[in-house]
Amino acid sequence: MSYTHYEHVDDVMTLTLAEGPGESGTMLRFRRGTWEAEPHEVSNGDRACVESAVRGWRMTGERLEIELHDVPAAQLGVGPDLDLTVDAAPPRVSRVHRALADILLDVPERR
Repeated sequence: MSYTHYEHVDDVMTLTLAEGPGESGTMLRFRRGTWEAEPHEVSNGDRACVESAVRGWRMTGERLEIELHDVPAAQLGVGPDLDLTVDAAPPRVSRVHRALADILLDVPERR
């Protein structure tokens, strides 16, 4: 994933991970309102959106592992186990890690 974008607008945190800018290729968008303890939402480039889709996650350096519940994974058109690389400089990778921790508040990071 060479494109990352985080924004916090009108109390909604959104993190976009994609192969590149625009709507082509693989894209996942993670979202949560700051007033909600849960649930988080995950959407794809086709605009399918699912609440509480993530079962578990871990980020080690640039490697991001995400485990999705089976039904949401099917709705998003991806497999239940995602192994992604955030292709960015270390400061940007750290921002992605912090953003995911904030958005996936209802799913603690696995160590």
